[in-house]
Amino acid sequence: MTSQLGGRKAVRITDARVVSRLGDGKPDIGTLWELCVYLEWDRKKTVDGIADWLGPQAGQRVLDCACGSGFPGIDLILRGYNVTCSDGSPDMLDHFRDNALLLGATVDPVLAQWAELSSRVGTGYDVVMCRGASLAYAGTWDDDAEPDREAVDAALQQFVACLRPGGRCYIDITRAEDYAHIDPQRSTYPPFWIGEHLVELEEEVTNYHDRQLREWYSRIMVDDRACEFFRRSHALSHPQIVALMTNAGLEQVRREYVAGESYDVFVGTKPMT
Repeated sequence: MTSQLGGRKAVRITDARVVSRLGDGKPDIGTLWELCVYLEWDRKKTVDGIADWLGPQAGQRVLDCACGSGFPGIDLILRGYNVTCSDGSPDMLDHFRDNALLLGATVDPVLAQWAELSSRVGTGYDVVMCRGASLAYAGTWDDDAEPDREAVDAALQQFVACLRPGGRCYIDITRAEDYAHIDPQRSTYPPFWIGEHLVELEEEVTNYHDRQLREWYSRIMVDDRACEFFRRSHALSHPQIVALMTNAGLEQVRREYVAGESYDVFVGTKPMT
């Protein structure tokens, strides 16, 4: 369904995972992420692509250590995968629990910072996944701290610690073409209705290569009220992510094509000995 707004068509979103948390018209960072997922990914295509990469469900233990609001962890659970889901953001996990209930998935996500990951969720996983360009926010997401590369190193070491020997690590980061930009990258989405609320979303991302810094500013208009969000992250190039994953103890680190993914995916394997 569409309606006219100043000459622009406003699309009506009926996806319950987006609608359910905007009932009061007050979005939080989890609501923003739900919108990003809705607008930037073809959900089924992406989950199909990840499932193809994972392989058969039987016998696999998967850790989604940046599960956010539940994409794709909940979807994989509904397909029969044994997925442990964790995240360091209480707001994200509130959305996760709502989405799990909506979709009929039985899962209790774990609130865990990456620095304590192996002690909170255990070890011996066949796969550890960190998606949504989340690794770049190590040490910066909640505290708006200046990026500290040691936080990335510590997170990667914990990912490896959670893997069994021979287990695989799956990490995505900013697309190479987006990382290369010097000028701010601005995106303005068409307006859309979410339930009874008219919503507009615009984003601006700026790379500061000299500081190894990337800034993300988002502004959501809900009816006539503006809600603004700002996050700083590490700017990680492809050569840097390969070096960081290798230094953390992973082998065969390489870029991997996964159908449906919006970011660039890198994978590596924990040595057998």
